[in-house]
Amino acid sequence: MKLKLFFNITLVLFALKFGSCADLGSIIVDIPPETPAEIPPFVITKPIFELNGRPFNFNYSGVVFNFFNTGEEIVDAITVSFRLFDQRTQNSPLIGTNKFEITKRELVLPEENKEIIISLDHFIYIAPTEAYLIDFFYVSRINYVDGHVWEDKYGKYRVRAAK
Repeated sequence: MKLKLFFNITLVLFALKFGSCADLGSIIVDIPPETPAEIPPFVITKPIFELNGRPFNFNYSGVVFNFFNTGEEIVDAITVSFRLFDQRTQNSPLIGTNKFEITKRELVLPEENKEIIISLDHFIYIAPTEAYLIDFFYVSRINYVDGHVWEDKYGKYRVRAAK
């Protein structure tokens, strides 16, 4: 990448030194942006664990984050994967696994930024009194209204939230 940039800069300097001002209009230098080759079709915020409910969403606890659809298709459903930890012990706050994979049906238009609220009420048996830590949070699957699917099976685009 640096070699290509060096070559492009050298080309422009050569043209400036040996070309006339009239000839500069025909020189086109295409310097590609320095972005990863594969970018997911969304931007997400760091997830927040909430207590005490939100009407029509959850009664006791949930996970809230913003999802910005940078793709060109309409999102039909979003699946997120994450782990929960007790803040004091750093262990699982639940009996069994602390790994979650939850699908939320939510229409998100292209270029729309939407708050996504995921209820944890069906996964707990005791209402938490303190917020749990969320870690290894990622969008593992996006279903689009046209039927196609985007996936991140291994958490390549994860958000490390726990400290």
